[in-house]
Amino acid sequence: MPIRHLFIVGLLIASTAVQAQQPKPAGMSLTEAAARRFPQPVRVGDLLKRQVLRPLESQPTVGWVRNVVKQPDGSVDVVVDYGGVFGLFTRPIAVPVDAMVLLGHYMEIVDFTPEQLKQFKTFDTASTMPLPPDSIIHVGLARPSH
Repeated sequence: MPIRHLFIVGLLIASTAVQAQQPKPAGMSLTEAAARRFPQPVRVGDLLKRQVLRPLESQPTVGWVRNVVKQPDGSVDVVVDYGGVFGLFTRPIAVPVDAMVLLGHYMEIVDFTPEQLKQFKTFDTASTMPLPPDSIIHVGLARPSH
């Protein structure tokens, strides 16, 4: 393949990767946005206790992965210990896995702003089923936001 073609293919891949981690466009569902993020199979146990970041240049921490659960409708949520100071006074919130991406050893919430996350209800385990650590789910990939 000529170098010119390789260069064009590289630009297309880089362009798609940038689009893949951006918040979903208005009118697009979380599922449609997640499909653009190159979902990869991941063991649930490998996600537990990962640091969760905001998609900003400074990459501030918003919480830690506490659990991964299946909702009654079959959707999968990542339970994040959200907020607090130095890990104290956090509260669990359930973030749809389709609104998150993997970023190396971290996870990033890309489809909700911090203001929206503050409005999430405290997670209630009543109607959910925790996924066993050896379960496989699909999570999109991202590159650093800066």
